[in-house]
Amino acid sequence: MFDWAYRKRLKDDLEDWVAKGWVSSSGAASILREQEQEDGRSRLPMALAGIGMICVALALFAFIAANWAAIPKTAKLIGIAVLLVASHLVAARAAAKGRKGIADLLTGFATLVFVGGMALVGQIFHLPEDWAGGAFLVCMGALAAAWLAGSRASLTVAAIAALTWQFSRADLGESTAVQDLIGLAVLIAVFMHAIFAPARLSRWLAIALLWATFGRWLAETADVRSADDGFVLAMSLAGAGGLAALMVLIDPIADLCVKWNSELPARSHGRWLMSRSLQDAGFLVLNGLVVAALIVVPEIASDIDAAAIWTIPAFVPLAAAVVLLVAGLLLSYKTAKAQALFGATGLALFAVMMPVVTSNTLFLAVASMTALVGLCALATWFNNRYWMLCSYLGLTAVALWLLQVTIGTLLGQSVFFLVAGLLLLGVALWLARVFRTGKASPPVEPDERRAAS
Repeated sequence: MFDWAYRKRLKDDLEDWVAKGWVSSSGAASILREQEQEDGRSRLPMALAGIGMICVALALFAFIAANWAAIPKTAKLIGIAVLLVASHLVAARAAAKGRKGIADLLTGFATLVFVGGMALVGQIFHLPEDWAGGAFLVCMGALAAAWLAGSRASLTVAAIAALTWQFSRADLGESTAVQDLIGLAVLIAVFMHAIFAPARLSRWLAIALLWATFGRWLAETADVRSADDGFVLAMSLAGAGGLAALMVLIDPIADLCVKWNSELPARSHGRWLMSRSLQDAGFLVLNGLVVAALIVVPEIASDIDAAAIWTIPAFVPLAAAVVLLVAGLLLSYKTAKAQALFGATGLALFAVMMPVVTSNTLFLAVASMTALVGLCALATWFNNRYWMLCSYLGLTAVALWLLQVTIGTLLGQSVFFLVAGLLLLGVALWLARVFRTGKASPPVEPDERRAAS
């Protein structure tokens, strides 16, 4: 996720590859030299230009506001239209010359002009305040610019406007099916653009919009049923836990499908980046839910209504996650690393759903500790520093909470440290056995070498 972490991991991997003879010393040195030269300076001009673009747009709107009474209404409208069209024309000319970065910035500037023009038009004609309607119109205009011009900057505006619309549209229980379908269509449009025109900010905004849309669906369902806290918590745990597990599992399932069916096409660069971003976001949410299932949920409601699992927003993602878990365990036959991922994800999902089964603190603590230790081991095995950060923070939070709860008695502390120690020793022995088995298995000879011999 972070460039410095990638460079550190690449340096460690290159040392191992050189020692094994997979990469020559000169080749490794050239790779490291290229990475040292790629230190972010090439992106600095575009970053400064983007900030400058926003400043120019703000200066333009401030000038119009300062001379509001002196500028006629017709001149304001014509000026907005001319500036909007001129920005798009200059962006099109820059794109025709192959300057995609400048074209993207100019299209983003045109989108900001459109946003400011909407606000100015409302002031000119004294239109009533409607944040949801304004956010929706901004979203539609920014989405049109993003798709027509392939602009990442315009998609950023569209995603932010879509998030604003999701939070400010009709009150819970008053939205119509048309609004829900429009929200789903906007989500698909933002997601697809982030795949075809990949950018880190676009991907994370698309994922945020996914969670906002899903959260709105959960809240609408709870409001329609006039549910109590126990019902809402069970539905939220099942729905959010299932969705987070789905986000983690989609990428390895796709890899396994390609492995078992070589005729499937290879994934594009944008789809690969989106799947990895989904996996990182899902891993973060899954860790947070495991911690919340132990610490937060019992404080809100002690009686969790298991019937909430059968509501559509809860049952669909949970059932889909279980299906992917079973399919992944079957497809990853004799692949220890993939099986560990599916197993750890399954343990985490089980820990998230434990409050629905029982409110006993001991059982909840054991499930949460087991799941978080499994996630820590998984992150270490995959050498993913972002996963390590998430899982170790979650484990620290649970350990501190358990220590605070059991610190009143020496017997409680004894039980806590005994369970934690045995659990960690068991995981360590299991991992040592898995790694020893993997090293003992003879390497498979490549087809090319076999054919040459």
